[in-house]
Amino acid sequence: MSSQTTESTRMIEFVAWAAVNKKKLLACAAIIAVGIAAGAIYQSNRNRAEAEASAALLKVDKPGVRPESAPEANAPAFLQVATAHPGTSAGKRALLLAADALFRESKYAEAKTQFENFLRDYGENPLAPTAALGVAACWDALDKTNEALVAYQDVLSRFAGSAVVAQAKLGLARLYEAKNDPAQALKVYNELTRPNAPSAWSTEAAMRREQLLSKHPELARTNAPPAVISSVLSNLPAANPKATNPAAAAPTGPK
Repeated sequence: MSSQTTESTRMIEFVAWAAVNKKKLLACAAIIAVGIAAGAIYQSNRNRAEAEASAALLKVDKPGVRPESAPEANAPAFLQVATAHPGTSAGKRALLLAADALFRESKYAEAKTQFENFLRDYGENPLAPTAALGVAACWDALDKTNEALVAYQDVLSRFAGSAVVAQAKLGLARLYEAKNDPAQALKVYNELTRPNAPSAWSTEAAMRREQLLSKHPELARTNAPPAVISSVLSNLPAANPKATNPAAAAPTGPK
């Protein structure tokens, strides 16, 4: 039997099958059409919701547009956007900005609640590491040292590859110093100033390390400075003997 005959036979068989199952085919086609239409409507609504949420957030937060004398947006304004547009990208950002605003207003307990709400509802969001750092910073600002230590360590374990890790380590090292555990603090500073682990916070870590060793020279005998420290410190301006101690007393709100 030739290939043309085989193809013709198959076509006849398919037409016959289609005729017998016409109702089923029509039903399936209708279901597919409805599904496509529903998907298009959902995407259109989602795009509109995202646009509306972004516009609402822009009305509240206008970086670079607000005059210097104008007050920054407050937490209730951000929370209103987050509540009105839940689940949208702008709504999620608004919730995090509300927490940050509360932190800047020194309302640390309320800020911690909002950071925790973000982690609970959007734990897989790319901004989750920032929220986790915010929780740790709030405990720190509340002088809850043990809770802050646990929270900073949680950032390191859950978000090891995140950009906020260096900030969490700095907070951790400072708390070790406060707890009179300079050896642990020095260990963290050494991690931050390793040649193979540069970060935007290496300079501050190097400065804090030198200050720590000046207070505890006995630690210098067993802790040779990493190679990167020399290059970092060589680029710093000459120290002013009248300058105040540059060590931060408490972390600022997460960026």
